[in-house]
Amino acid sequence: MISCANLSADDLVLKKMLYLYITHYATQIPDLALLAINQLHKDCRDQDPMVRGLALRSLCSLRVANFLEYVTAPVNTGLEDRHPYVRRTAVMGVLKIYNIDASVVLAQGMFDKVRHMLRADNDPQVIANGLTVLMQVEDVKRLSGDKGLLYSLVNRIKEFSDWSQCQVLEVVSHHVPANDSEVYEFLNALEDRMGHTNSAVVMATIKAFLHLTLSMPATHQQVLERIKDPLKTLISREDPATTYAVLSHVLLLVQRAPIIFEQDYVAFYCRTHDPPYVKKLKMEVLAAIATPQNVYEIVNELTEYARDISPAMAREAVRAVGRIALTVPDVSGLIERLLLFLEAGSEHLTSEALVQMKDLLRRYPDMAEACIPQINELVPAHIEEPEARAALLWIIGQFGQHIPDAPYTLETLVEGFGGEEACVRLALLTAATQLFFKRPPECQKLLGALLSAAINDNNQDVHDRALLYYRLLRANVAEAERIINPPLLEVKNFSESLTADMKDTIFQEFNTLSVVFSAPSSTFVERRAYHVEEEEEELRRGSETAAYGQQGPAPDLLGGVDNATNLLGDEDKVESDLLDLDIAGNSTGTSTSAAAAAMHLPLPGGGALAINVPAAAAPRPPGGAFDLDGLLGDLMGPPAPAPAPQPATANVQGGLGSSGIGGLAGLSGLGAAPSSHVHAAVPQAAGGGGGMLMDLGDMLGGLGMPSSAAPSHPPTSSSAPELRLNSQARISSAVFQDNWKSLPAVHQYTERLSPATIAAMSANSHKDFCQHMTQAYIMTMASGGQPPTFKYYFYSQVADSGALVLVEVVVRTDACSASITFKSEAVEAMPQFMELWTNCLAGFMR
Repeated sequence: MISCANLSADDLVLKKMLYLYITHYATQIPDLALLAINQLHKDCRDQDPMVRGLALRSLCSLRVANFLEYVTAPVNTGLEDRHPYVRRTAVMGVLKIYNIDASVVLAQGMFDKVRHMLRADNDPQVIANGLTVLMQVEDVKRLSGDKGLLYSLVNRIKEFSDWSQCQVLEVVSHHVPANDSEVYEFLNALEDRMGHTNSAVVMATIKAFLHLTLSMPATHQQVLERIKDPLKTLISREDPATTYAVLSHVLLLVQRAPIIFEQDYVAFYCRTHDPPYVKKLKMEVLAAIATPQNVYEIVNELTEYARDISPAMAREAVRAVGRIALTVPDVSGLIERLLLFLEAGSEHLTSEALVQMKDLLRRYPDMAEACIPQINELVPAHIEEPEARAALLWIIGQFGQHIPDAPYTLETLVEGFGGEEACVRLALLTAATQLFFKRPPECQKLLGALLSAAINDNNQDVHDRALLYYRLLRANVAEAERIINPPLLEVKNFSESLTADMKDTIFQEFNTLSVVFSAPSSTFVERRAYHVEEEEEELRRGSETAAYGQQGPAPDLLGGVDNATNLLGDEDKVESDLLDLDIAGNSTGTSTSAAAAAMHLPLPGGGALAINVPAAAAPRPPGGAFDLDGLLGDLMGPPAPAPAPQPATANVQGGLGSSGIGGLAGLSGLGAAPSSHVHAAVPQAAGGGGGMLMDLGDMLGGLGMPSSAAPSHPPTSSSAPELRLNSQARISSAVFQDNWKSLPAVHQYTERLSPATIAAMSANSHKDFCQHMTQAYIMTMASGGQPPTFKYYFYSQVADSGALVLVEVVVRTDACSASITFKSEAVEAMPQFMELWTNCLAGFMR
């Protein structure tokens, strides 16, 4: 290739292709690439400036640090070349050298030469390239502080290319003027850029105008008026991508100052051929610029869009009407429009109108009476979307006293409770409880049946909320009403809306993707590598160590492993679970060490952790903490017998009390005769945290259920010291191996995993999962494997004692389970470590 390039002196195209080949493979075979240095140096002295520039660009593109000594001299010579093309290439070469080794550029003063060229060079592209280099390596605000440089660039801005003009305008937008006259000088000099044919130049000019006049309110208002026409021109273009970008900026501006386009709302009417994403953004702009003067014209236009053949666009139109109703004070006419959408006979219009009606009633609760007749006529079976069903339930719960058929509407939904989405089940639970406080006689049996189904629901959130409501009702009815059914307060701002600070932050990043995404750049730009280099290297070494495709022992960190420890063995581990840590699980535990000593340690919140003791968990309905058959009386039949072995028995006496709303003691499904008893099997050990663990003995106690049987383990003090782990813990593979062989297995259990969780654990070479565990100071020693088996080895160090806690996780993809083993000498710290481990693992579950 080098010889061919040497022989092709007159064929510039061939030489360019050959140099491209050399630069591409230089980093892979640097020894051979070194042979090309002489040829490139020779071409850097060629009489043809195109050859000199090509050779210099190729020389700077080799990207081999050892070659820098051969690159700096040609670059310094190129900066002083008589031809502008070579100087352009040399300036960009400075940036390439800087990215390889910044000290070389600083030592040879290349940046000083580039700064001098910004003022002295006659070629505009050389100046533009120099500006690009300095913007990459220096703070833009530092460049913008050089008034002489700015004046020079602005005076020559017409000579630059479109892209270079955008860079000049970006620097100008960061300038802080010394006085008002300086602002006017810049505005006058850049006025003609508003009419440029390139939309990027126009938007960059608008940004400069807006930022330069921020400290001058009157002038800033004049600038807002001045930029209307250029923006409307850009919106009217036939390029949808440009229209969308410009509309995003218009939406930001009208959110800050709606009066800008108050009289020009017609410019944002949707055209038939507009793509859906442009129509959606135009509707948002129309909603933002609506005022009492133009609201009815805008709403009439949006009503026409509601007849769009696309359900998505029709929903957007209804949503826009709802947003306008939230911002315009006179909402009576707008509510009538939303009520018309309820009666439109279209399922998607009815659903979206319900959602918007819910938000409207949160803002204006007094308008409920005008909506009740139409809402009372709605049939839940005709509303299929979960969000709309949840919105209807919220309205019934808040205003059920005005809806005659509210209890009977809820009855139909309770009958199909198990088939509803989780959000609907949660809304139904809250609505029924709120309606009970308003109309107790009609809702007694309804609420009892609902609590029965919800407490035994598979969804943890539904289960927890039902249990919370039940405990509140048993503890104090008046307090329960105050918490569950408080007076409806007027909502001024919704969480979905951007805050003023957020809008200001996005405005500072005007003419960037932040405006298109409606979020600051910090939310989607990664400022540093996801993994720290040291952690990356450690995880890489661990992954290589735990590779299972090899024959024989692993060669690196965990080499020479004793198979008896099953650290990296290929034998399938016997699935064991000394304690069912997840109350939602149905597995029973079996010990792998029958001769282990029995031991009970306290867990936070009560209960105990059994260490190396066989424990059988009593089965229970999926998702339910206990059987409510006895609690729900005639609704659920006779109480079920308490399951073995050795359950902690809790007695439930009485109902909700003799006082309360509507004789709450007789509430079917929640109250019982004073002599009745119900037995609930409580696991002997449970942990708290993350919604995955709960001590059922404590939970039943919280219900006012005194324990009738002493716990099977001796009482222990609950004032255990707080567990603190060493955040800088580091151990070698040899230390890990020695401790794994010598320490006893203090606990083992099997965790059920969803396919999505297993996929997330193995994604990105297992790094995401390992990094997640590191956040809790659970460090990774090794990870890897091949389906159907993945293995992970973690360790933590107790800060106070220095004791190690070692964890082995063996994931079986075919069984969707993980067998987890803990080894440690710090047995007293295991309850709190188990709570930490379970919370951290639950946070990664999918």
